[in-house]
Amino acid sequence: MRRLPATVEELAGARAARWVRESTPGQYDRYGPEAQAEFQDRAIARLGLVDSGLAWRAASSGRTVYRSPEMADMLGAAQRGEFDVLLVGYVSRWQRNLRRTLELLEDTLHPAGVPVYFCDEEILSSSERHWDQLVDEAKDAERYSRRLSRRIREGYASKRARERDPGGRPPFGFRRNAGKLLEPDPERAAVVARVFELAAAGVPDRAVAEAAWLPLFTVRGILTSPLYAGRLRDGGPANWPPVVPSALWEAAQAARARRATRTGRPADPRRPYALDMLHCAAWGKRLTGDTGYYRHREACAPFTAARPEHRGRGRSPGHAYRRELYEQVVEGLLAEASLGAGAVAGVVGELGRAEPAHLRSAIDRIERERGRATARYLRDRDAAALERTMAALDREQLAAEHPKPAEAVPADVAVRYVKELPETWRKADGGTGRRLLASALFDRIEVLGIREATVHLSAHAVRHGLAAALPAELGILVNGRGERDCPSHTDFSVERIRLVPARTMRDGWHADDCLQRR
Repeated sequence: MRRLPATVEELAGARAARWVRESTPGQYDRYGPEAQAEFQDRAIARLGLVDSGLAWRAASSGRTVYRSPEMADMLGAAQRGEFDVLLVGYVSRWQRNLRRTLELLEDTLHPAGVPVYFCDEEILSSSERHWDQLVDEAKDAERYSRRLSRRIREGYASKRARERDPGGRPPFGFRRNAGKLLEPDPERAAVVARVFELAAAGVPDRAVAEAAWLPLFTVRGILTSPLYAGRLRDGGPANWPPVVPSALWEAAQAARARRATRTGRPADPRRPYALDMLHCAAWGKRLTGDTGYYRHREACAPFTAARPEHRGRGRSPGHAYRRELYEQVVEGLLAEASLGAGAVAGVVGELGRAEPAHLRSAIDRIERERGRATARYLRDRDAAALERTMAALDREQLAAEHPKPAEAVPADVAVRYVKELPETWRKADGGTGRRLLASALFDRIEVLGIREATVHLSAHAVRHGLAAALPAELGILVNGRGERDCPSHTDFSVERIRLVPARTMRDGWHADDCLQRR
């Protein structure tokens, strides 16, 4: 753990990254970021910081921004040591959640040696002198957010009671009139009627969306909203007549209820879907766990074409397979590795001494920072700042070019690890253990139906010899019920499983990584 600076004077020469947030994309596009950037620019100049070029820009509510991908990416960069201090323009733009502010600082950023500097109030999160003020500012930010939420809810409730208007943005097929009240949009009435007619005829939502040229979730919002029947969500009458006849609205609800596969039953508390890295090999879409199946929600033609021969009654669309089938593929893979564990001992020691994958990207980043430092010198002619920056970059480059080798895994440990994988997988059935084990072994699994798969092993798996214990390609026989609504039980042959050496998610996934299909 790096030592945290106790005063702002100790920040001189530190690599600074930026955090910019607005509550909505509209606010982010129109205003706000410029003011935050000005605060950050002045702090960099005043404190003698080095602009790392890293910046995260979130358009999210301050109460929930801790769940955003931008926050996760920033925290990951901090833990990897890519910057030394995070600059926030003003306190309320960090987040409006006192609890999450303290958790992120104490549990993630500070242990990684990264403090947060709030430019407007000149607060350093790692300074004992600033701690009381930081907590007060974070509390005030959340208090304002909660008070504003109450006023908005009260305003909407008053508008519903007085004018029978739901408030908020108009849904598809509605507009606001001169009096700011919701009313049907006659230009879209035909599209809305068409959506309900198709749904009432039993057409699935996805096909309705394609026929109406609308997004799937827009169609689902239309079909589930009582506004189109002239009612508010509380059951009371709206201030407009029904957009579609009540009989048509009811017929659409009944048709969708007959096809429903999820009927409000509670989710399985065991969270049995272990393979959250399953993706379609053709389009790259992630397969999601749902009601005992791994489902390709926007199934492409190559994926559905890979379905096995249909031998029973019922539908066989080829878009979903029982979770046991895909998990049997992993089980067979680990069993094959256990049989080949003897081949691990001769190579696993060398794997531990492999060069880190990020060397080239680190050197490239350092060169970019040298260019930016030179450009700043041409503007401000500050030779001392340039010398400090170049010296810091020289140290970083030296460390990047001579990385500390990863500790090798002892051969006997690797052999035992690979041999015990099948039993570990079997014992973890029905809980979260399978998901944790799969996440440790696989970066990504790309499948075409239940016929072919490409398995991208993690760096952890390679270091422990899993790649050495497996052939480059193999086939596995799985058994059980196959596609959704296919009642027959049979054996399915996963004809080709191709292994790919570990790579990092930062490098991205390219077309040449996809499954080489016959």
